[in-house]
Amino acid sequence: MESREELLQLNRLAWERGKTETQKNLDSNIKKNTAFIKKCKTSLGADMKTQLLNDIKKLSLEKYISEIVGSVIEGMLKCKTSADIAACVEIVSALHQRFPDTFTPLLTYNLTKSLQVPTKQYLASLSVEQREKEESARILRQRTYLRISCELWLVGVLRSVSDGISSLSSVNLGGVETHRDAVAGLIGSTSSLSTPKESKKKENKDEGGFVYRVLKDMTVNDMEVHINLPLVTSFLKNYGQVILNIIPRKQKAAAEQHGDEVVIKNREQVVTPDIHALLSNLFNDYYKSVETHLVKVHKLVKKMERRNDEILFAKGELSEETKQRFEKGTKTYEKLLNHTQNFADALDVDMPDLPADEAVAKSSIVSSNMGFMFNDGKDSQGNAIWEDEDARKFYEDLPNLRILVPDVFLESQPKKPEEEVVEKIPEEDLNSTEDAKDSADFPDNDIDPADMVDEAIQNELDGEDESTLKPTQNAQLEGLLARLPNCGNRDLIDSVAVDFCYMNNKNARKKLVKTLLNVQRHRLDLLPYYSRLIATLNVYFPEIGEMVLTALIYEFKGLQRRKAHDLLESRIKNIRFLSELTKFKVTPAHTIFHSLKVALNDFTNHNIDIVCNLIETCGRFLLKSPETGARMIGMLETMMRKKTVQHLDSRYSLMVENAYYQANPPDKPAIHIKERTPMELYIRKLIHVDLSKKTLDKTLKQLRKLHWEDPQLVSMLTKMFQKIWKVKFGNIHLMAILASGLSKYHPEFGVQIVDGVVEEIRIGMEMNIFKHNQRRIAVVKYLGELYNYRMIESPLIFDTLYSIVTFGHEFGRPARERYCSIDAPNDFFRIRLCCTLLDTCGMCFDRGSSKRKLDNFLVFFQMYVLSKSKPPMDVDFMISDTLEILRPQLVIMSSYEEANEAVDRMLLEQLKSVHGTDGKVQEDGFEDSEVSESSSDEDEDDDRVIDVDEFEGESNEDNDNDNDVEGDEDVVVVKKKEELSREDAEEFDREFSKMMSESIESRKFEKKAAMLDVPIPMNLKGSPVNRRGVSHDSDNNPSNKMVFTLLTKKGNRQQTKTMEVPSDSMLAISTRSKQEAEREEQQQLKQLVLNYEEREEAVARQAAAEERARLRSQNRGKKILQMGSGGSGGGGW
Repeated sequence: MESREELLQLNRLAWERGKTETQKNLDSNIKKNTAFIKKCKTSLGADMKTQLLNDIKKLSLEKYISEIVGSVIEGMLKCKTSADIAACVEIVSALHQRFPDTFTPLLTYNLTKSLQVPTKQYLASLSVEQREKEESARILRQRTYLRISCELWLVGVLRSVSDGISSLSSVNLGGVETHRDAVAGLIGSTSSLSTPKESKKKENKDEGGFVYRVLKDMTVNDMEVHINLPLVTSFLKNYGQVILNIIPRKQKAAAEQHGDEVVIKNREQVVTPDIHALLSNLFNDYYKSVETHLVKVHKLVKKMERRNDEILFAKGELSEETKQRFEKGTKTYEKLLNHTQNFADALDVDMPDLPADEAVAKSSIVSSNMGFMFNDGKDSQGNAIWEDEDARKFYEDLPNLRILVPDVFLESQPKKPEEEVVEKIPEEDLNSTEDAKDSADFPDNDIDPADMVDEAIQNELDGEDESTLKPTQNAQLEGLLARLPNCGNRDLIDSVAVDFCYMNNKNARKKLVKTLLNVQRHRLDLLPYYSRLIATLNVYFPEIGEMVLTALIYEFKGLQRRKAHDLLESRIKNIRFLSELTKFKVTPAHTIFHSLKVALNDFTNHNIDIVCNLIETCGRFLLKSPETGARMIGMLETMMRKKTVQHLDSRYSLMVENAYYQANPPDKPAIHIKERTPMELYIRKLIHVDLSKKTLDKTLKQLRKLHWEDPQLVSMLTKMFQKIWKVKFGNIHLMAILASGLSKYHPEFGVQIVDGVVEEIRIGMEMNIFKHNQRRIAVVKYLGELYNYRMIESPLIFDTLYSIVTFGHEFGRPARERYCSIDAPNDFFRIRLCCTLLDTCGMCFDRGSSKRKLDNFLVFFQMYVLSKSKPPMDVDFMISDTLEILRPQLVIMSSYEEANEAVDRMLLEQLKSVHGTDGKVQEDGFEDSEVSESSSDEDEDDDRVIDVDEFEGESNEDNDNDNDVEGDEDVVVVKKKEELSREDAEEFDREFSKMMSESIESRKFEKKAAMLDVPIPMNLKGSPVNRRGVSHDSDNNPSNKMVFTLLTKKGNRQQTKTMEVPSDSMLAISTRSKQEAEREEQQQLKQLVLNYEEREEAVARQAAAEERARLRSQNRGKKILQMGSGGSGGGGW
């Protein structure tokens, strides 16, 4: 075999030489050339190397280049060993040396295509199972291709990806004739036409060589899922030392252990320093992403494991879907961990620090299917023998049959045999111990476990007379035994014990024992109940416990002699039955310890399952009992030492650890529960549990009745009302109603709530923590509801809106060119805050100055939205919905520049309105704004009061229904007459205010008609020459002249001029008549107002007198309780 250096020189020479002249003595026989192609497709291994090399030298092969490349690609997959790969490289090098211009470009293209990663679109079209199969097959296929490609790159056959061509028709030979099997005709050279840009692009593409380009394509697009991690790990394992000069840590450790020196191989000639640096950076970047992925998957698996433990604790079992998901996640994590360890070892770097397990004592996932009700891993009672109180009652509180059954049915055996039985059990156990030591003397016979039980029972009853049952009793006994598989709780199994006593005899006891011992292997959930039945009856019929114990020990010894693996379920059933009887103190301690010792002596295979099931079932009982605790500690230490020494596989190791920690759970501190006073619990119940629309009035009254002079109580209430995110989102408006109702009587309480809400919004913008987003949404909605229920005014809402969109931005204005760390361009949560606040209270800003303020903010808000990146679809829809609700006719701006200009114009107009150059314009503007502001504020108050008034109306009705008045006399509750018309009066006020504001708004845009009377200029006010004086003088003027003031304007200055008009002229007569008409109208209005007040007072006095007379006549001897017409109170106070 030629060395790698020799092949490199020959292949480089072939690249430089190009195509050689075809020898004339080559064989062009079709049959031989076709046979060569088939040989290449079959194998390129060491067994075919000599034959293929001879054929390459003797055969023509020029007409079959494409077919040869396809067969070589298929033959490469057959090369699995290093010898086969070396032979394949030598064969491909021989073909390259003969056909460097045709074979090698085609081979480069096909290898590149074979090493490509499938696209995401293609993988998305496959199902989950198909995708997994496709990925696993691709990994196996590309592992071989990658190794052969690296070898070919090291020997100079492959240079770069750009050398590859898809077919011989695209070969660019610079004017050299192409082969006849490719195309008919010539392909002209375009190499002379290539531009400098194209050549530079090609250099970038060739950077790093063939292997670097392939590995880069595999890793750059795989920084999250890491599907190609096995390929990268395999590559580094084979070529890390050759290409990167990195010795794996395991190899270093092995060399240091044996005292050998680690020899670093010289780097290959193909690997230049630039290529070495590129590959090193590529692998280091990929390893960092693998580290992050591993830690993330580790946390997910631990979280899933904790959740499964909680489900096991709550329900006792896991669903099949949950188990499959957990097993799949565990397999994925173990596979990723294994590949990451190999990757770190190949790169000679440290593994990432994985978070430690948060819970060590967890229930056994392996034994979760066993159905045993107490295997839930609960360790809440620390050093107690039993897991909980229910377990203690189950195993210790056995029914007293002497109370439930007459004594005549319980005295079936004299006391002398009982003493003999008590003495017999220890002897048999001792004998069984000796028999177990000499277990090799027993014949190895294949007996079924059920036959073992029957044989043991028969041996136990040999020599004893069996009493027969009557047919009716036999039928009753069969029915009783048929009930046993359905006895899944304590009451049912206790009733079976009582019923059995009425049909008790030797034969019945035998049948009962046989039925109990022949329980199905997969019904392990019945063993605790069967053991309870045996323990209950054993007190009065000791031979039942003796027969069961003898049969189980006999079965255990028989199963220990048989090493077959198909009896695992029978072994588990046997040892669990013994363990359950141990907890009922039917099985002696030395018997169960002997079984444990026998299994520990041969701690392999099925004995590991026996030990784990024994310890899981009764290990805690034996460890916590004073009589057996010391011995059990020694057994557990022995088990853990054997686990460490024997290097068990992952399944057995997990089983052993679970069994150990279930028997001896670690100390875990108790969860600290915050202690709350009864008053705090009551208030939390009112707010968090009982609060609804129906209970709102009751809750408000209860809160008002609290001791508000207590500062601790007020502080507690303030915290509850400020932490609005702990209340249901749908009840936030109810909390605002409560806050508004309480603030009427405790204003400082309302101020504290508003301060806390505003401060919470500010803190949320400063910290910008993702997990607090729901909290921030609730707080902003709460602020809007507080405005709706008149706790705050509109300036605070607008200040909050502007602070949301400007906080943290330089110069108080968001811009695309300025980056804000706490409000990144791709962070759209502040937009959600604004939309939530506007959706809550934005509809109130529909008139007056608030309308203009909202219009200005919407312009600024659009600029803020456009200053960010393109929002996701849900945010875009939220913005559209909000703007459509508030301003349906609003024109949405499409670009940031347009919005920026609109904001600039808006700010300029506001600046002009404040610093106006024209005094008249400024005065008129302020006059209009004052009128509109006053009207709009009144209207806003009316709109916001509607809900409160409705609530107060409902409250008054509830108060009328709920008022209970103590006393012996009858009590009549009468409302004043004014209260009946209060709603009508408020309705009239609202409609009148609305009409006036609409009139003012509509008249603002009307053109004013020319009026004769012009407002007096500021410089003429207070002067002796005014209209009133002139008119008065005109009445007493002897010259019958009327004085008028003529106002003229020259440039920017106003000028006045006094004119005297004859009193008999039309102007003077019309002016005088108009003044007189106005004076008469004022007098008439004054008289009407005075008469109206007098009439109203008279009507009210008459109505009150009539009402008093009617009540006096109807309710003689009854107590009259007058209720005031004011609705602000809570009623009854």
